[in-house]
Amino acid sequence: MSISIRDNRNPSPNTQECYTVNIFGNQINTIVTHTPSVVTHFISNILYKYRNSTNIIVGLDIEWRPSFSRIQNPPAIIQLCIDNKCLIFQFIYAPYMPQSLADFLNNPDFMFVGVGIDGDVRKLDSFYDLNVYNAFDVRPLAVEKYGLSGLINAGMKTMADVVLDMEIDKPREITLSRWDDFYLSYQQVQYACVDAYLSFAMGLELL
Repeated sequence: MSISIRDNRNPSPNTQECYTVNIFGNQINTIVTHTPSVVTHFISNILYKYRNSTNIIVGLDIEWRPSFSRIQNPPAIIQLCIDNKCLIFQFIYAPYMPQSLADFLNNPDFMFVGVGIDGDVRKLDSFYDLNVYNAFDVRPLAVEKYGLSGLINAGMKTMADVVLDMEIDKPREITLSRWDDFYLSYQQVQYACVDAYLSFAMGLELL
């Protein structure tokens, strides 16, 4: 199977869930948490590893409970992916917003990339007062590289196919699922991780 998920060893089951998501042979260690200290630890490890680097690419995506009215729901989770590590932070169940996350998103040494990331950035600012200092939508970058103007409004599935030669499935029932559930399903975790990882991989290819 090209994409799959399995449980991973979890040293702290009270504060996080751990999975390995296999994406076309890339093993992504994925943490799901609503605990601020877990977020801080994840970010601290990144900052230490890249302490002497700049222009570091991070895949970013968010998910929220679908709204069928003009009232928008807040982001339920944020996904951050770098190298073979992915963090899924459940905003709505966190006791408070970790300052480490705010500082990380606002760090000029990091380049946060995604498909249609501008809308995500606006939501993060509007609902949580989080500022993303360097945000890059991969679509105009792909238009410039490949000369395909139709990519300017492309979704993740098309972008992954064109940029990474990876064919992915985006099940509607997962896209429109309850992202505000406390316990995310395997399918939701896999979907969320895949989006963030592909954003990261496309950033490496295009930036």
